[in-house]
Amino acid sequence: MTKAKKNIILQAKDHLVSRNTFDIHWDETKGRAWTDVQHLDTLDPFYDSSEYISHHSKPRSAIQGLYDLVRTLMFHYKYRFLMKNIPSQGRLLDVGCGTGAFLSFMKKKGLDVSGVENNGKARKICHVNDLPVQPTTEGFPQKSFDLITLWHVLEHLPQPEKHIASYKDLLQPGGILVIAAPNFESHDRHHYKEDWAALDVPRHLWHFTPKGLISMAKEKEFELIQKSFLPFDVFYIAYLSEKHKGKRIPLLRALVKASFFSLKALFTAKHSSIVYLFRKPAP
Repeated sequence: MTKAKKNIILQAKDHLVSRNTFDIHWDETKGRAWTDVQHLDTLDPFYDSSEYISHHSKPRSAIQGLYDLVRTLMFHYKYRFLMKNIPSQGRLLDVGCGTGAFLSFMKKKGLDVSGVENNGKARKICHVNDLPVQPTTEGFPQKSFDLITLWHVLEHLPQPEKHIASYKDLLQPGGILVIAAPNFESHDRHHYKEDWAALDVPRHLWHFTPKGLISMAKEKEFELIQKSFLPFDVFYIAYLSEKHKGKRIPLLRALVKASFFSLKALFTAKHSSIVYLFRKPAP
């Protein structure tokens, strides 16, 4: 991916693995920011952390246990949100499925599920739980799915336009593409600046604004049918951000600040995380 080396707007630290600092650039044309990782051969070592929750099958701390509890509540929320737009026994592909918790939930609800996960350890856990998960989307026939979901995944992927085009090929006409991503214009991002945990450099290659993400999907002929927010994300992001800043009692501080951000966003729509539902046009 070729990008002009200009418009550096932030320098953020990798708090999870390396403690290295990465430049974040702004792309006015595409309405998004990007993390400069062009000097790295691979990002694999930056995912090798015991704190990377999406690759765990069991909670390893009280906070992770709370995270899992909230995640289960959100599965019910997502299910009700999604089933308004797809068949009750439809075919689902979850991209970046981690250890398959969302897939397992949706499978119990009667959907025909498949997953994509490039982390080998997480993929093995999926297989133990009898979930059909493979490392890439290659091999799936065209028009295979009624629903494709990416829960905080697109920001990790190089060439996002190319991936969105491939998801269009995999969807049935009228099928739904769901993308959830941190909002680079959110109140918490402006408050925490370079310490905003949802920057998550260098794992997050992209930092989307709603306008930029919607425009990218529309360029691939997807129609935006709904936009909402994930209400609990701001609390977890605020907690991690307070830790990044080295603040005392980070959980209490996060609860207070995230409540304020959430209330403010009800009037401005500048939520911490936004979920977009796009429809592939029918012929």
